[in-house]
Amino acid sequence: MSEEDLTDAIKTIRTLLTARMLDTPVGTLQRETGADREARGACWVSRVVLPAPAENDTLNVILGAVRGLGNGNESYTIPAIENVRAQWTGHRAGVTKHEPEPNISEAKKFYHLQEEIKSPITILYIHGGNNYLLGPAARRATTSKLARLTTGKCLAVQYRLAPQNPFPAALLDCLIAYLTLLYPPAGSPNASALARHVVFAGDSGGAGLALSLVQVILYAGKQQGTENPTLEFHGQKVVLPMPAGLAFQSPSVDPQLTTLPSWAANFEYDAVPRDPPGYDAGFPMDEVWPSNPARGNYYCETSMLYHPLVCAMAANEWRGCPPIYMAIGSKERIVDAAKYFAQHVATQGVPVLWEEFELMPHNWPMTFPNHRFSEKCYRSWAKACSSFADGLNIQTRGTFIMLEHSQERELEVTRVTNISNDEVRRLMRQKESSIRPFTGQAVAKCHL
Repeated sequence: MSEEDLTDAIKTIRTLLTARMLDTPVGTLQRETGADREARGACWVSRVVLPAPAENDTLNVILGAVRGLGNGNESYTIPAIENVRAQWTGHRAGVTKHEPEPNISEAKKFYHLQEEIKSPITILYIHGGNNYLLGPAARRATTSKLARLTTGKCLAVQYRLAPQNPFPAALLDCLIAYLTLLYPPAGSPNASALARHVVFAGDSGGAGLALSLVQVILYAGKQQGTENPTLEFHGQKVVLPMPAGLAFQSPSVDPQLTTLPSWAANFEYDAVPRDPPGYDAGFPMDEVWPSNPARGNYYCETSMLYHPLVCAMAANEWRGCPPIYMAIGSKERIVDAAKYFAQHVATQGVPVLWEEFELMPHNWPMTFPNHRFSEKCYRSWAKACSSFADGLNIQTRGTFIMLEHSQERELEVTRVTNISNDEVRRLMRQKESSIRPFTGQAVAKCHL
């Protein structure tokens, strides 16, 4: 695909997405993008329900971090602790891409999935969708490819979606999923995984959720004065450890999206709509959105938008975070936020593997799966996951991959952007002050 063809394809996709997302109620979009479907082809999929713990510790550790990392003026909804749906994914060898999903129990599917695994790595995959769209099936091509390339397995979390389930419901679901990997309750199909073999992976807003979970673990350790904080989970006292690493594609570290300059500057080069949909007068309303009471953001109250558990870009402290892989397109609208975050954590000593792909749009491996940069990204992504789970010594490294002949040049991650901490804080304050609740009648000033 030539540069001209790529630009035309991106423009076409953006036009179609904009028309669909601006004219469709949120609930309809959720049903369309989050629906499950038959698992055809070279992947095993086993659907599971992770039981909710009887104890309140999972919720309490999150609420403690909300209070401890905030300023005391935040508003948020305390969620119920519920069962979490998820899907195991693994490679299925020796079948065609059209092979139907076998008509056997979910337990037998997981048994066959386990039979084909050669590595102890488990990827906890948190899908994107800006916290209000998509589901595990929408990222099945991604999780099955990562499972094949790492020879391990993925657990894709079907977390509760906003706006029906605002912060911190999704974060709570991801924490329960992680603890279930480490300490599966009786009746679970999976054996206990070791934290040193678990990698948090995700795309777009899923990366933001994974980073929120890391912030929870960091804060719990700080409060308990240990790198291994504990809590009660399904009748036993367990350790809440860090995973082996974090691996992200097109990571969204700012749920408001529009805070930094690249959101406006890169509009012509990216496939995402001009502005986040659903905040203008005339947007089609349904039982899902606008929320009741009204909010200015799908995911959370305005007072929470730049809280460290909602916006990774706003978190100051990352010492103790495991190594991070980040793949980003050079013309993504969220690239400034990703650069700022990568530089910020790298200067604190967190190993960062940064790969920047020239001219690629948001989530290009999913949008253009046959592009050579998509295959290259998947291989780098999987290699990083395996390296983390193998305990290799990771050193910070930045690479810019050029479209012409895939040539590469090095980048200094600790100097990848000239946007300062003070400027980011100023822009966040400015953006927060402009946001108003969306009632369906007046415009919520959430975008540029």
